[in-house]
Amino acid sequence: MRRLQLIPDSVEPGQLERLLRVSPMVSVLSTVGAVVSCVLYFKGPVDRELIVWLVLFGCVSLARVVAGLWALRPAVLSANPRLWARWGLGSTLVHALQWGALSVVLRAPGNAEAESILHITLAAVAMGSAVHLSGFYRVLVAYVVCVLGPLVLRDLLVGTSYHAVMAGMCFLIGVYTLLNGRNQSQLIEALHLENQRSEAARRAAEEANAARTRFFAAANHDLRQPLHAMGLLAQTLHGQGPKASPVDVAEVSGHLVECVEGMTNVVDDLLEITRLDVGHMTAQSSVFGLDELLRETCQPYQALARAKGLQLAVDAGPLAVRSDRALVARVLANLVSNAIRYTRAGAVRIYARPQGDHVELRVEDTGIGIARDHLPRIFEEFYQVGNPARDRRLGLGLGLATVKRLSDLLSLSVSVQSAPGQGSVFTLMLPVAPSHELVPLPPGGTPAVEPLIASQQVLVIEDDADSRNALLGLLRQWGCDARAAPGAREALAWLGQGFT
Repeated sequence: MRRLQLIPDSVEPGQLERLLRVSPMVSVLSTVGAVVSCVLYFKGPVDRELIVWLVLFGCVSLARVVAGLWALRPAVLSANPRLWARWGLGSTLVHALQWGALSVVLRAPGNAEAESILHITLAAVAMGSAVHLSGFYRVLVAYVVCVLGPLVLRDLLVGTSYHAVMAGMCFLIGVYTLLNGRNQSQLIEALHLENQRSEAARRAAEEANAARTRFFAAANHDLRQPLHAMGLLAQTLHGQGPKASPVDVAEVSGHLVECVEGMTNVVDDLLEITRLDVGHMTAQSSVFGLDELLRETCQPYQALARAKGLQLAVDAGPLAVRSDRALVARVLANLVSNAIRYTRAGAVRIYARPQGDHVELRVEDTGIGIARDHLPRIFEEFYQVGNPARDRRLGLGLGLATVKRLSDLLSLSVSVQSAPGQGSVFTLMLPVAPSHELVPLPPGGTPAVEPLIASQQVLVIEDDADSRNALLGLLRQWGCDARAAPGAREALAWLGQGFT
């Protein structure tokens, strides 16, 4: 059974500070009201119980004033907020019990003036509690019951018509106070939730801004490296001039091609991440054989694995799944490429096993592994473990970010298990599909480009001069009869000259 906790173990710092800030003022006003109520009863014989009550009430009020002023010192309140929360709310309930006891201590049913002052004082005390206890509704309920409950029972026991009316009025005042307190409590809770949402949105905005800064810094670095190298290589070619040997030209040209490919990879990955983020990429679901896709996707990486002395193994029986074949292949290619890149010795294995209405696809490696504190961030853009110098040979840090976005697009769950020195295991869950729904793939591969367009006439329309000249030169190298035009007017002119 769940225990009803009247005083919470902890409260919001702002609520606690407001409670302690009004505590001295409330205690002083309560003491004044208590003295005024008791003075009217001193007209009769002096009651020792009344004196004891007044002294005890004054002692509690004094303690609340001193403690409230002391707790408001910054170092004191922050040192132990739970203790001060219990003190503030607990001493408030002690005052409520003392107010309730006053209804029993003061006995003068024939003194209408004294009775009226007593009822007005306790009603004011109960209604005032809705202000400083609105953030603690359970305490407010206990406070109102302790203050007005004994008074209502006392009036009913006295039995006069006057006291019956006063009992009814006090009961209604108590109900009104609790309803008003509930409304204020709900408003405070709504404001608290709104503040939490605003704070969460602020933190998310700060994290997004920091991620964007890291994104552009890393992209700038990865683009400037090959661009700087291309500039140096171009200067080298220009400096050699016509005296350059074919071997030197071929070597420098090869490095230039590598730099261009490096920049192309960065730009392509950035564009793919951007398309996924803005929602321009959609999934085309179909039923396909996962075993065929695994062998087809892993085949290009066999040579790379052998060059590093690694074993790349695929273990999957005939399995039909439903998803986007091309995007699943992209996810798998990124995982396999990443596994080979960070595995120095051993093997990379790809398993596929049916698990109920899903197929579990696992990519395991015996690589360097990932520490637990790095796991939450490995799907961020440009985040790489063990590559602070951003060596492009270890990748760009976009592969796993693409995997996460593609998996989200395909509604596939992706998880990772890893430990330093023990390798990593990436797991994907794909929905199973009936094998009779398999769509056969068209036979044959992709023919080479050059034999298809050799000796063909090609008209290039490109407004950028550098791109136009570069493409024109490449087409002529492939054996094409190529012409170039910066716009439609020039293109029509070529066509008018019989270039068709």
